Amino acid sequence: MAPKRLATLIERAMAGILTPQEQDELLAQLVDTRNKHEAEKLLAEAWGRFTPGRPVFSREEGQKMMQRILEKHQAVDDEPVEKVIAFSVWRRLLLAASIVLIATLAVYMVVYKADDKSNAQTLSLAVERAGIEPGKERAVITLGDGRTIILDDIGHGLLAEEPGVHIRKIVGGQVQYELSPQAETAPIADNTITVPRGGQYRLVLPDGTKVHLNAESMLVYPTRFDNTAREVRLTGEAYFEVTQQYNGERGRQVPFVVHTAAQKVDVLGTSFNIQAYSGATRTALVEGSVRVTSAGGDTVVLQPGEAAVQPDGQPMIKVEKINMDEELAWHNGYFIFNDEGIQGIMQRIARWYDVEVSYQGNMSDKRFGGIFQRSKSVAQLLENFRTTGLVDFKIEERRIIVMEK
Repeated sequence: MAPKRLATLIERAMAGILTPQEQDELLAQLVDTRNKHEAEKLLAEAWGRFTPGRPVFSREEGQKMMQRILEKHQAVDDEPVEKVIAFSVWRRLLLAASIVLIATLAVYMVVYKADDKSNAQTLSLAVERAGIEPGKERAVITLGDGRTIILDDIGHGLLAEEPGVHIRKIVGGQVQYELSPQAETAPIADNTITVPRGGQYRLVLPDGTKVHLNAESMLVYPTRFDNTAREVRLTGEAYFEVTQQYNGERGRQVPFVVHTAAQKVDVLGTSFNIQAYSGATRTALVEGSVRVTSAGGDTVVLQPGEAAVQPDGQPMIKVEKINMDEELAWHNGYFIFNDEGIQGIMQRIARWYDVEVSYQGNMSDKRFGGIFQRSKSVAQLLENFRTTGLVDFKIEERRIIVMEK
């Protein structure tokens, strides 16, 4: 079909004036992969100009069109497509599309996904050959006397004993510190839990506080807290559920304090997330109240739904409202990207899948949004980014190369 005719049909579809014969003609041309590049260009232009109005097709007509599409392409992989979408012309499409645009998008994704199936298989094969897998429960505990406990595949039960404390792995896969009757007179030693790239781990501290550590993180904590303050040191990212603890003599709550390179977070009983990788430190409050103090002396008190954000090298703290689902996505087993640059996305991917990342071309305008389960193969995530037409990927051993398209 001449490009002019295809353009005319798409414009008539957008205007809602296609005849039944023209509907069949447009469908036939869209499922013809010889028209892929021209259709891609014309659909992108049309979607960019589209504004919602009355549906071009009725719901019944749209359902019939979808059924015909699926019947013609039963060979296409039927695995659900993750919701990873380029935030460019596609964003306005998803916000405003009528049934015809949804149907047209389905044609585009189903037909051209089938056309690119060999590329997806190649990506999956490269991931498999490189042994790239989602992160799992991996960590190492270093005891006060220098002994180490590798937690990756260790079974439940007693792991080690130190003066005044028993260290156990309990049902649910987390490590728990249990104080013994001799704890009050036993010397206090620092322990360190280190979670590598491609890992995460859950820990119950001696006071009952629960900590979930993300990949490439480290927490230093004592085998027993005293009655004046409970202090720990964090590098990386962790979600805390702090228990209340009272000083028996004075009846006051004993504060829980988290130290990072840039901030000091004072807590009573609350839940919060701290992200302290290089680049910036971010403390987000889920419930309760915390006071955050920068190394430069700036202090803010957070309310639930707020975050204290401090770029590296900056003494001042900025308070932001947060989206709780996005903030705790990693803790709940997801990646959530909200109009985020590809380089920030790939940093998180690199930590979780334990890979290196490099870039070819200009990435400054490559922004994406979507939801993806962290338990799935990185090949599926990359393939969904690839279908946007903005970037492509190549895998060499454990390195993902992001290429501009």
